[in-house]
Amino acid sequence: MTADAVLDLADIQGNIVLPYGRYGFPWARHLLFHVDHGRAGRHFLAALQSEVTSAQRWRLDPADPVSGTVPRPECALNLGISFAGLQALHLPTRTLDGMPEEFVDGMGARAHILGDAGASARDRWDPVWQGGDGEEVHLWVSLSAQAQDDGQPVPALARRTDWLLTLAQAAGGVRLLAGHRGPEPRWQDCCARMIELADGRRMPSASEHFGFVDGISDPVFAGQYPAAESALAVAGGGRLDSRDQHWQPLAPGEFLLGHPCEAQELPDVAEPWGFTRNGTFMAWRKLHQNVGSFDRCLDEQAQRYLQVSGCADLAEARATLMAKMAGRWPSGIPLMAAPTYAAAVALALRYQDVPAIRTRPRAQRTPAEAALLQAFGRMLSDFRYAGDPAGAICPVTSHTRRSNPRDGLDPKLGSPGHAADTSLSNRRRIMRRGLPYGDSSARSDADEHGVVFMAVCSSLFRQFEFVQQQWVQYGSVFGAGNDSDPLVGGRSAGQHFTVPVDPAGDGMPFICSGLPQFVETRGGEYFFLPSLTAIRQIAAGSVDPT
Repeated sequence: MTADAVLDLADIQGNIVLPYGRYGFPWARHLLFHVDHGRAGRHFLAALQSEVTSAQRWRLDPADPVSGTVPRPECALNLGISFAGLQALHLPTRTLDGMPEEFVDGMGARAHILGDAGASARDRWDPVWQGGDGEEVHLWVSLSAQAQDDGQPVPALARRTDWLLTLAQAAGGVRLLAGHRGPEPRWQDCCARMIELADGRRMPSASEHFGFVDGISDPVFAGQYPAAESALAVAGGGRLDSRDQHWQPLAPGEFLLGHPCEAQELPDVAEPWGFTRNGTFMAWRKLHQNVGSFDRCLDEQAQRYLQVSGCADLAEARATLMAKMAGRWPSGIPLMAAPTYAAAVALALRYQDVPAIRTRPRAQRTPAEAALLQAFGRMLSDFRYAGDPAGAICPVTSHTRRSNPRDGLDPKLGSPGHAADTSLSNRRRIMRRGLPYGDSSARSDADEHGVVFMAVCSSLFRQFEFVQQQWVQYGSVFGAGNDSDPLVGGRSAGQHFTVPVDPAGDGMPFICSGLPQFVETRGGEYFFLPSLTAIRQIAAGSVDPT
């Protein structure tokens, strides 16, 4: 599979291919609907179908007409359908029978796999996600909007919202479900954390509420980007060829149904085959962040770490512990590129002009500035773990190393002369989408803030659920027993996080014990993201598996 593989981008929903937050959409609004009867639901989709945003390449800069085929919308619209939604829309039984078991069950029924217990149990979720007779979530519609200079969403977001509500009312049997915690119970709003520039403009940042730069090193699959852009993005985002040690894009079938996967197979799909082609699945999760607990825990652990680590001061000790937990410094710089605090500061200084360059249109950037951006992007993602098998630089159980072990699971890792590869990680990758929600200045656990996380993949079981259960909630594959992910894992008594040291030295590992739970699930569901063709078929009632 080559980087310039041709995909029917006009038939694929845009949020599958592009992370909207990095393409000028710092605002998102998630609306959930219930379909009372199939005819009304099909009428609603028929009115909606022409407005669904596809993956056709956008002209990101009006001065550069060759950068894409269509103008970038002010407000993108995309949709997903739960299994209960497919039933409510009266799809044929034969088609429904072909859907994957985990999708049929739905997220709430998979709590034992996902670790949604205790504070994350379903009875603690936002009311809208708790379901009940006649209140099940059938349709998810997202509106992703650009921002004005003051950081607020463009007026198109409000217009689109009103239009959607009018459509639902006109359908005569499609109801908007309320019950979201936060200032507006009718929908879930998300927004990137904003920073104020010297000229008074407010621009989105990439940081989440704990203070880490987020959304780095997403997978890259063949045909996702133009060839030139893919050649840059694939470093660290694709699969590592053990023969020539070059990064190659992943097979599109890992993220799109109806295409060959890394095993060069076409997965079993619901009939008719064309109905699922160019579609995929998504796990939608609202993740509350206990920011107060995180701050207190880091302060306490940093005091202890300062005494044994050799850090110059408390600020360095705290930043180093954050980096060890995440696998990256708060700035996003990976530990594999900057193993020490001093190295991270030096790298940040080298790329200090990057934020300012990003605020300017592409056509106004000099060749030197473009080269600096490319070098910065490659530094953030182009690294491996072959040189750090014991995790002395980047702990094996850190968040980013668990989520994407790269070549770190190679059974011969560290063997002399062995060319490591990413074979054991390639089939577990997920496309990560989402944005923060809530007040970025609030620091109490009780405040309403967190991240809406969306995992896009062709197999919820093999990709999302495997990563969540085996790599996030358990640590056995990483030699850490039942210790969970230090940032997003569930907690039970006795769990801890270990900061390793060089096994050839005489230092002692540092153990962070008594970690509270930093992240709690507050709602979610599994959705099928149909192709534009499939949306038209559902709307017309013409899905025919015979």
